[in-house]
Amino acid sequence: PSTNYTLCEVSVAEGGFVKQRTLPDQLKNLAERIGLASRYYIKNIHDSETLLPDENTQDLQKESHVALLQLNPVEVSTQLMVEDFTIFRQIEATEYVEDLFEIISRYGTPNLTTFSALVNREMMWVISEIVAEQNIHKRMRVIKQFIKIARQCKETQNFNSMFAIVSGLGHGSVVRLKSTWEKIPSKYQRLFNEMQQLMDPSRNMSRYRNLINADNVQPPIIPFYPVVKK
Repeated sequence: PSTNYTLCEVSVAEGGFVKQRTLPDQLKNLAERIGLASRYYIKNIHDSETLLPDENTQDLQKESHVALLQLNPVEVSTQLMVEDFTIFRQIEATEYVEDLFEIISRYGTPNLTTFSALVNREMMWVISEIVAEQNIHKRMRVIKQFIKIARQCKETQNFNSMFAIVSGLGHGSVVRLKSTWEKIPSKYQRLFNEMQQLMDPSRNMSRYRNLINADNVQPPIIPFYPVVKK
């Protein structure tokens, strides 16, 4: 009978330790919540054996150390879109009203607050990945990788992540790496400049507003949160 089985997650914790835990029966959004170095297994509750043999455990540990340059920019942008949209679609209309008029209620603005924090979190991720790389050639490749991811975010209409990445690339601690930027191919420098121009704050960010209001831009889109807040 089905009551003899349960869903388990095997993942790699900090320090490379592989852990196994039983998931609650009512857990939702399994595909969205699984981590990079994680696996789901159906386990017989009467079976005491480990779910992963040693050789598979080693593969899982290797996956937990994956580097940005090993990832496909399309896949990274897709994961950003899934994360951003999962939060964005949960925002209640009342949260915008309460935030706009600074109303304090019992419900509050939990989803809007979480969504607004995504920009800073994604921006700091970009900055930390770049400045942590000591090798100038690899650092150039990391910057180029982020430009590719930002471009793909624009194509999938995840403008929130696109602006976060562009903001990270334009941060002072990254811009000052002039010798690294000089190695960026002109094609990618041009792509970055084009996306950066969309962030031009003049005329109430008219370039960005014109972009999202164009006839060829159809929902769903993930808007740039600071402009939504205005």
